[in-house]
Amino acid sequence: MPIALITGFAPFGGASVNPSAEVAKRLEGRRIGAWEIRAAILPVHHLSAASAVQALLREHDPVAIVHLGLAAERAQIALERVAINVMDYSMPDNEGFQARDEPCVAGGPAAYFSTLPLRSMLDAVRGAGAPAYLSTTAGTYLCNFVMYTTLHVLAARREPPRAGFVHLPLLPSMVAPDDPHQPSMDLGLMLRGVEAALEAAAAAATGRP
Repeated sequence: MPIALITGFAPFGGASVNPSAEVAKRLEGRRIGAWEIRAAILPVHHLSAASAVQALLREHDPVAIVHLGLAAERAQIALERVAINVMDYSMPDNEGFQARDEPCVAGGPAAYFSTLPLRSMLDAVRGAGAPAYLSTTAGTYLCNFVMYTTLHVLAARREPPRAGFVHLPLLPSMVAPDDPHQPSMDLGLMLRGVEAALEAAAAAATGRP
């Protein structure tokens, strides 16, 4: 059975949980459409994350890769269109590294576009009752880095798998009590939205409507 690789990130920035990891763990071993889902949690450090992704690609040889990550300021599930060749961190990663105006890949293209069927995925997420939108920036932190470097590696393949990135909001439990305006989303709703996105991507891969 074809494998789709889903990744989330470990907690960072002092948090004890990361919704991207929680969603990914709940998808492990599931069958969605014609795909078997394999999930992994990436470390919050650029070199370690890139090495982990390359090892996962070798191990699973997936037909699709959907990276998940946290965007604390987002109120909706965000399907990312593009990753840019820039690392410029607003905070240190879990190894204490804080990039400033550095390339993700020295000499690499300025940007890569997601190769996932974003429009059909967006319609599916909204149809499942989860608010979502197409985003034109994956930021300049680890999420953007992982999207960019994954697409950079895959660009060298003759028939690369489809790949891209989806940002998730905070969980309600992560919102500070003194910041009631901070957006969040229930984990069950996030999971339902990501499942719907994967169903749409799997259907597109097999040519089903």
